[in-house]
Amino acid sequence: MLSRQIIVPISLKTHRRRVTARVHKSEDAWDPDDQRRINENKNWRAGDPEEDAWDIDKERDAARYKRESLESVFRLKTDGEEETLKKMRERIDKWEEYIDKEMGSYDSND
Repeated sequence: MLSRQIIVPISLKTHRRRVTARVHKSEDAWDPDDQRRINENKNWRAGDPEEDAWDIDKERDAARYKRESLESVFRLKTDGEEETLKKMRERIDKWEEYIDKEMGSYDSND
């Protein structure tokens, strides 16, 4: 009986290396609210209700959404946006003048 053997040169074999991530605790990495939530979550046990644990990602997303929405409300307009708004106002004024003329001519016919 013939047996099949696959011979792979050593250079083609992949050697898996263990990668260890080194994490340095840095106080600047966490917001104080995040740190408080993390510490509260450390006290949570499997027998406790899920509502007692903080969903930190959800809280971060909510804070980011609030910050971005406030920034968009209060941000200053760029020169291009100002120019576009100016053109739109001019067009609206022209249409209003046209409508006033047309409506004025209909009113005089009555």
